[in-house]
This record gives sequence, structure tokens and C-alpha cells, in this order.
Amino acid sequence: MFLTPPELVRLTGYVRSSAQIRWLRKNGWRFTVNGLKEPVVAVAESARKLVSGERTTGQHEPNFEALNG
Repeated sequence: MFLTPPELVRLTGYVRSSAQIRWLRKNGWRFTVNGLKEPVVAVAESARKLVSGERTTGQHEPNFEALNG
């Protein structure tokens, strides 16, 4: 139902919860923070972000077609 702590480390590249939360916010992931101030990410959210092909870096390619008017 939720990503495990090792899976969050693998996903974000960070061990500290505060750094994981910062990475999740920066990359547009939906999550909640539990009473221990740890991020909690649903497996369904990881499927939405990783399987759907939605970008996770926050970087987007420009629409060059818009320049053609």
C-alpha cells in the first residue's frame, strides 16, 4: 500500500526524511507526512508517476511548434 523506507531512499536518493520530503515536493509527488515526520507515499502514486510516463524532474521541453504561429 505504501513505499517502504528503503524504496523511498532508492526513489529520492536521500536517507534523511527532510531531504526526501524536499525531493518529493520538488518533483511533484503526492504524499503525506506521518507523526514521525516521515514522508508516506502510496504505491499507486509511484505507479502514476513512474508507469504513466509523467515527468518527475519538473523539467519540461519547450513547445517549439508554438513558434511557428
